[in-house]
Amino acid sequence: MTSRAFKSVGAARRRRFALTAGSALAIGAMAILTGCAGGGEQEPAATLDPDEEVTLNFAWWGDASRAERYEAAIDIFEKANPNITIQTSFAGFGDYWTARNTEAASRSLPDVFQMDLAYLAEYGGFGHVVPLDDYFGDLINVDAIDPSLVDAGAVDDEVFGLSSSSSTLATLFNGPLLEQLGVEVPEGQVTWDEWDEFLAEVSAAGAANDPAVYGGQDYTQYFWLFQIWLGQQGLSLIEDGELGFDKSDLVDWWSRSTVLNETGAVMPQERKAQLDGVDALGSGEVATDVSWANFLPRFSEGPAAPELSLVMPPYDDEDNTGMFLKPGLMLSIAANSEHPEHAAKFIDFLVNDPEVGAIFGMSRGVPASQTAADGIEATELDAQILAYQEEVTDKLDGASPPAVKGLGTLEQTFVAISGDVSYGVTTPDEAADRWFAEAEIALG
Repeated sequence: MTSRAFKSVGAARRRRFALTAGSALAIGAMAILTGCAGGGEQEPAATLDPDEEVTLNFAWWGDASRAERYEAAIDIFEKANPNITIQTSFAGFGDYWTARNTEAASRSLPDVFQMDLAYLAEYGGFGHVVPLDDYFGDLINVDAIDPSLVDAGAVDDEVFGLSSSSSTLATLFNGPLLEQLGVEVPEGQVTWDEWDEFLAEVSAAGAANDPAVYGGQDYTQYFWLFQIWLGQQGLSLIEDGELGFDKSDLVDWWSRSTVLNETGAVMPQERKAQLDGVDALGSGEVATDVSWANFLPRFSEGPAAPELSLVMPPYDDEDNTGMFLKPGLMLSIAANSEHPEHAAKFIDFLVNDPEVGAIFGMSRGVPASQTAADGIEATELDAQILAYQEEVTDKLDGASPPAVKGLGTLEQTFVAISGDVSYGVTTPDEAADRWFAEAEIALG
């Protein structure tokens, strides 16, 4: 989907976002969450010719809400840099990476594009993106970013992606809908078995609705939630460059899918396909879902405008949650870019500028840069995300997987194969055999 093929057309249809204060929560709390001491804006030492006409292509994955925010930010950047035109495109996550992989093969990647931890090693290790280290302290200011988030973008000691945010997984509840169905929201720790029973109860209560309301979607398809579950078992996705768990562990995980679908506890795959990209939680057809906490605005702005709350995903042992902080929405520069310095300046703007922070709020996650965080006047939803992040900070006992080559393929095949399990066309044992075979090839 192209949102801005020509500057004049894009500017005509973009509108600015104005985030207003909706919470008494002090923005200073972000400094605790990001681990930054703060720092003012820094003028880059490098000199770029202000008269050189430059066009940069910028691509990201996301929905229309994210697109509007990016376009509003680009308006500001182009006004300050009238010689730079930003052409944009965006798509859903799967289609986005299909397009990037095709472009990588032909060395025609966008100058700047969103990067995910799952694909970092593949793009960095094969020379598709340039190291950002050369621009640090010159065109890209990292003084106000937690060093751990900078390091998260490294492959073989070179940084290929810079995080604009961080986030954690959460369970999102539609409280008013559950009240309408006569189902109580669980309080405190919820075990996996209790969670499955709860989903079944909601689906039974919502069966008479038109359309039917289900407890949730099949969470066994969620690659990052599987990693949290592994952590709860004392295991890890990757250990010393190899898989850190056995086939039997994956069978156990996907076996939950069989029960969930047989009992009608989750939305059937057929109905999910019919929604054609519409969020089931945002449309009110599921009462809960597990997703990144920063997706709260996205779901809340859905067709049903649900009132959502955030709690921790299920865990059986209160001393072992498996939860971790994931660096989010990294930005990279294509090796084929003819204007890498201008691209670096654009990345610095997207990551650090306080006006960009104000536009996005918490929709990208907690800002990685304190200077971006300083620009936010928290909305009610922003405050809700911050409160959740603060609540779970001392419970993050897991670790995000290292950026290894093949991680993106592991995620893609995991999602595809788990869908077959949900449809009932393959058994958990057969699915685990298929995935491990794919994983061995991906990891080399």
